[in-house]
Formats: sequence, C-alpha cells, structure tokens
Amino acid sequence: MVTRLLATIEIARPHNMIAAAGCVFSGYILVGGNGSALIMASLVFTALVTGLGNLVNDYYDRDIDRINKPRRPIPSGRLTPGYVLRVYWYGSIATMLLMPWFVPARMLILIFAWQVLLYYYARRVKRIAVAGNVLIASIAASAFWGGATLSGDYHAAVFPMLLAFLLVMGRELVKSAEDVGGDREAGAATLAVRFGAVTSVHVGALSLCLCAMVAPLPGLLEYYGRTYALLMTLIFVPGVLAACYLALRSPQRVTLHRTSWILKIQMFFGIVAMSLGRL
Repeated sequence: MVTRLLATIEIARPHNMIAAAGCVFSGYILVGGNGSALIMASLVFTALVTGLGNLVNDYYDRDIDRINKPRRPIPSGRLTPGYVLRVYWYGSIATMLLMPWFVPARMLILIFAWQVLLYYYARRVKRIAVAGNVLIASIAASAFWGGATLSGDYHAAVFPMLLAFLLVMGRELVKSAEDVGGDREAGAATLAVRFGAVTSVHVGALSLCLCAMVAPLPGLLEYYGRTYALLMTLIFVPGVLAACYLALRSPQRVTLHRTSWILKIQMFFGIVAMSLGRL
C-alpha cells in the first residue's frame, strides 16, 4: 500500500505541480495581488490538475516508457495501467465537482481548459511533430496569465508568458531528442523522429537562445526591479546558455537528460525572479 502510494506521488511529479502553481502565483504577485483564499484555492487546483495530467500522460506513454524510461512506475511494474487510469478519472471528476465552489470563474475556465488539453495532449497531440511541444509550452505560459486574471491586470503577464513559452518549448524539443528511440518504436511523429534528434536539438536551442536574449530586457529597461535583473543576469541566463551549449556540443541521450534537468532548475529560478519582479 505504501509502495503504491509513493509510486502514485512519483508519477504525479510533485516538482511539476509546484512549478505550475508557482507560475500562477508569480503572475498574481507580479501584477500586485495580495494574499487571499482565492489565490490559494487556484494554486491547489492548478497543482492537482497538473499532477493528474502527468498520470494520464504516463498511462498513454507506457509503451514508450518501457524503452525510454523503464524505471517509471508503470513500466517497472510498481503501478498497473488500470490503476493509474482509475486514479486519473476519479481525481478529474472530483476536481471538476469541487472547483466551482472555490475558484473564481475566470480561473475556473482556464484550469478546466488545462484539464481537457492535457488529456488530449497525452492521448494524441504529443505524438504530432511540433504541435505537442507548442501545446504544452502554451499551457505552461498561460499559467502566468491565469494568475494575472485574479488581479484583473492582463498586460503585465505578457512578458512572463513569452519567456515561459520559449523556455518550455526549447526544453520540450530537447526532451523529444532524448526520447527519440522509444517514440520511433511507438510510431510517434515527433520532430526528432521525422527529422532527426540533432534537428530537434537545434530548433530547441534556438528557442532557448531567444529566451536568454529577452530575459534580461525588463530589468535593463527598469520595467522590473533590480532583484529580477540580478537573478536573470547572474543565474537564469548563464544556466540556459550552458544548457544550450551542452546539448549542441553532445546531443547524446545522457547529455540531453542532464540538459533537460538544468532547464527545469532554471525554470524555478525564472519563477522566483518573476515573483520578485517588483523589488
């Protein structure tokens, strides 16, 4: 029982759940929002929907993961596909029933849209070249917009959305190159499968370089404060550029896996920088 519970938590990817909630919180704080029950409920349901999306993603990716990531809960045998699918549907139904009682209407619509899109991403869109990468990057970027809607200021979320889109898009393309073996065996038509892992890495690196170029601009233009400028200039930008260099220098599976984790760490630094953007 404990083993299954721990495996369920693992498959939900708590770090992704925290990152998604962090983007919403960052968008909320950036536009001047202050603490309230509304934001707390929105953060909780954002995290839950993200976790459920990871469950259904691993359910549909179980054949791919047997090749690419055999240690994950389903291919390793710690969880059965049927159990994961049941948890997903029970959790999704419970989430849809509870959200209207706690989450404001505008945020409610957005979270529900995420729930639907994450399901179709896992079931079909993920295997279509570029389309899956664009969809997941758009969902991640819209989390900042969701937080901003709770304070009613949409314009301030435009830059964080652009930055998040470029970063996540680049990382997704690097991951596609990393997973090309299993994707090819499963018949997925990702960019890496259709045009090669090196091409996917190059396109991902272009997106990441654009992200590194635009990241410091709000600080340099004094649109955001010094704390943002320092975090972006000293930590975020060097980290993203180092990940680009690593992937381009050696586009091998082990290196690409390390690159993906570097970018995930930079994602958290970016969220923190955005949250402190007014300081």
